[in-house]
Amino acid sequence: MPEHPHMRQFLVLVFALLIPCFLVWTMLSNALAMPALGIVDFVLTHWFPDVVHALYAQGANVLLMTEFGEANGQPVPLAGSEYRLGFELNTRILSYSLPFYTALHFATQRKEYFSAYLSGLLVLYSLFTIGLLFVALKTLMVSLGSTFQEQSGVFVPNSNVIGLLYQFSVLIVPTLAPAAVWLWQSRDAPLLRAALSGYAGIAKQD
Repeated sequence: MPEHPHMRQFLVLVFALLIPCFLVWTMLSNALAMPALGIVDFVLTHWFPDVVHALYAQGANVLLMTEFGEANGQPVPLAGSEYRLGFELNTRILSYSLPFYTALHFATQRKEYFSAYLSGLLVLYSLFTIGLLFVALKTLMVSLGSTFQEQSGVFVPNSNVIGLLYQFSVLIVPTLAPAAVWLWQSRDAPLLRAALSGYAGIAKQD
């Protein structure tokens, strides 16, 4: 397959942009998590008011505080404990899609950059927020067990559904979603046109 200058330029720019993009992401991880934290806090405290107390920022992570304490490794009512039981959630396992997408986007030659970039960020940030919700649900399910899953008068998703969506949000979305958004937005870019024409030429030869 012949080499295309657009592809060479793209690969060089991607590798050149990845380091500064991830450096900025590392420094801004706390700020990036705040809007998603606010949304998930609102959802969980209204969905499970007897289980979730609040979510707080803790650096780049989120601290999920419950309405329980702990005694002998088991959740107990707060009255029987000296402290409130909480769990730390890692937001960076979800938000690394943002610098990855940023490097792909700005390494691609296109007529317009910023409005497309903002729309792509909106899609990825929505997925990041949904992912944080399912990370929290999985943490509650595993850590509280039947106390969380058997709440009276409250709909709790099936444990298999929570586990599947957790894995999808953590393993699939952060890597594939930015590539999918980039491909859709770049479908008319010279890079993809050159690549598609190259593959079409190979197909004809075969």
